[in-house]
Amino acid sequence: MYGCGTSRRTKGVGIWKLLKAKDEDHKKWREDWLREITKTREVDRDFKRQVDNNKVFTCEKHFHLEDIETCK
Repeated sequence: MYGCGTSRRTKGVGIWKLLKAKDEDHKKWREDWLREITKTREVDRDFKRQVDNNKVFTCEKHFHLEDIETCK
């Protein structure tokens, strides 16, 4: 989230990219995520550019452990 100091160089912390919408269901899911992200972040020119260029990321620190699903 905005102001979070976690980066890809932070060891032991998962980072996820908010993927570009591929269909209508995914588009709604993505819009819901962007709405959550922008509750704590101003949508300035830089962030708008990140959204437009598919460069929005968040880290696991912003989720409850039970909300994270891993594939085996």
